[in-house]
Amino acid sequence: MMNAREAVEKAYRALEQAFHSGDADAISLMYTEAAEFFVPGAPVIEGRGAIHEAWRNIIGSGGNTVSVDVREVQESGDLAYDTGRFTARAPDGGILNAGKWIVIWKRQSSGEWKIHRDFMHWDIPPTEASTL
Repeated sequence: MMNAREAVEKAYRALEQAFHSGDADAISLMYTEAAEFFVPGAPVIEGRGAIHEAWRNIIGSGGNTVSVDVREVQESGDLAYDTGRFTARAPDGGILNAGKWIVIWKRQSSGEWKIHRDFMHWDIPPTEASTL
């Protein structure tokens, strides 16, 4: 069974690939059914279905890239958290947005780690990045 750090690193590599290919299905399956997604300036997005739609709007049909830098992972029983930074870029390399996160993970009965709470903060909001 993978420890939380290994699972988190693996999940974010998969997220980078899914982001580039526009695969909101793959991203949403990283979340628990009862997950909550906290995005700046928006109401809490509750449940995997709503999170799927949010990610579909964020990534569109694909082509953009995101790079993640996992800074810390701590595990305690069936819960873990991680912190990190991200940068999303257009195909021409221009920054679309950038920020940081703290994510709470929950180990499922299968042993798989899934995102249960996802708190995102923009350092460069999407609207500001488009003017850089």
